[in-house]
Amino acid sequence: ECLTTLRDAECKVELLFTWVQQMLIENHNTGVLGVPPPILSRVFQELAQGMVQFQNAVKLSCIPFPFVYAQACDFLLIV
Repeated sequence: ECLTTLRDAECKVELLFTWVQQMLIENHNTGVLGVPPPILSRVFQELAQGMVQFQNAVKLSCIPFPFVYAQACDFLLIV
């Protein structure tokens, strides 16, 4: 069920990120994770920072490299 949901999702990374956060919260509430709150808070901060960096990478991959710069780089590599 989860694999089909993941396979059919458009935003796979965001879906997995949500699932990881949900599992962390559920396991902390049930006592499976015996982690102090400051450490758990840091885990959420690091996960969020990773998501921000992922979104930045997606933005960079969507912006095309200017044609003039690409031609100048090719010219300089040939010379």
